[in-house]
Amino acid sequence: MQRRFWAILAFTAAAMVGSALAASAWEREPVSVFHERRARLIREAGSDGIVVLFGYDEADVAASITPFRQNEEFYYLTGWNEPGAIMLLTPKAHAPGTAPELGEEILYIPAHDHREEKWTGPKLAPDDSDAPARTGFNTVRNVSKFDADLQTALKSASTIYSEISPQPESGEECFQTQCVNKLHEKAPKAPLDDIRMVIGRMRSVKSPGEIDLIRKAVDASVEAHFAAMKAVKPGVWEYEIAALMKYEFERRGCEWPSYPPIVGSGFYSTVLHYDQDWNQMKDGDVVVMDVAGSYGGYASDITRTLPVNGHFTPRQREIYEIVLGAQNAALAAAKPGMFLGRHGTKGLYEIAYDYINSHGKDMHGQRLGQYFIHGLSHPIGLNVHDPMDYNRALEPGMVITMEPGIYIPDEKIGVRIEDDVLITSDGNELLTRRLPRAVDEIEKQMAGK
Repeated sequence: MQRRFWAILAFTAAAMVGSALAASAWEREPVSVFHERRARLIREAGSDGIVVLFGYDEADVAASITPFRQNEEFYYLTGWNEPGAIMLLTPKAHAPGTAPELGEEILYIPAHDHREEKWTGPKLAPDDSDAPARTGFNTVRNVSKFDADLQTALKSASTIYSEISPQPESGEECFQTQCVNKLHEKAPKAPLDDIRMVIGRMRSVKSPGEIDLIRKAVDASVEAHFAAMKAVKPGVWEYEIAALMKYEFERRGCEWPSYPPIVGSGFYSTVLHYDQDWNQMKDGDVVVMDVAGSYGGYASDITRTLPVNGHFTPRQREIYEIVLGAQNAALAAAKPGMFLGRHGTKGLYEIAYDYINSHGKDMHGQRLGQYFIHGLSHPIGLNVHDPMDYNRALEPGMVITMEPGIYIPDEKIGVRIEDDVLITSDGNELLTRRLPRAVDEIEKQMAGK
């Protein structure tokens, strides 16, 4: 689901792994994968410019009250999850008209602060003998060396490629402004060019390692939904279910919720951004549970709608099965060459919307398309709303959600079914297939059968 900016920011800040742990203490891809991404970035930048990216400092993620999480673009290219780092990439000399190749790649990290490490635990420093092996950078230097190295690099390459615009919904506006100001201060004559679109294209298609991490996030989150299906009943508070689900996916290795858990019952099942989770569930209502965790930094995003008492009423069942039919229609069409958004006959959104709008009516005899009020799908990855050009056709290796919904406030019925889908060479794989979607299967699971 598309969620309020502040909610994404809050849980983006409270992410990945505590700063007391070394960067290698949680699962990540091999360092060789990050090296190849850096090499590809230089090739696809298509210029003689250099690449400079700043990682987050602890202050950028309110680390005094939350665990530290790295900037997504920085992590995607480095795999480095400790604060205060900088990356500098320079191309090799090459003939005009040929694609540049990666030359020098340097990771700058802080020196040891042994007094601070008594509080936060040991940190890797640039002069540690295992720094190259642990980071995957042949050159690891003290951050104090960056300014001089930047000036040297600019003698043969005038343009600096960096993040000069924030990723939508990331909460990075202040951070990006600070980064741009740093570059203007350190290299006032060098033109800046935004590299975000290049990195976004790269991130759209997941590597095998990324897909494996998403699978682990999905599997842990599916177990959380199974636990919730057994726990939901009249009289239970929404926050109890949110807490139970968070416990279940975190005890299976997820570092943090992919987004603030949404557990909305009754009227609040129709409120898309409801994440207060403060109501007591009532007999006869439905509850929408949009809850999932992230593993190794990679998000999952799963929603199920349940009858609080374990049995859908005829009207609830009718609305639910329309949403399920719309999802199945879109799933059947999801393959390379199709599009996530509005794109005519090739648009998955149109397929789902047309199904909803041609099945069932509201209390006033009006079609139900007006109650499908959000998009059908978005990519997932390091962000629950990973970057992607929605005018780009689906390709093998993309991982997306599929989440039609109908929300009728007058009837206190909100239904959303959200699953995670891997696009394959000839179709798709439903990553969340273990979790029941059909009405009878849900009622059976809630009954403990």
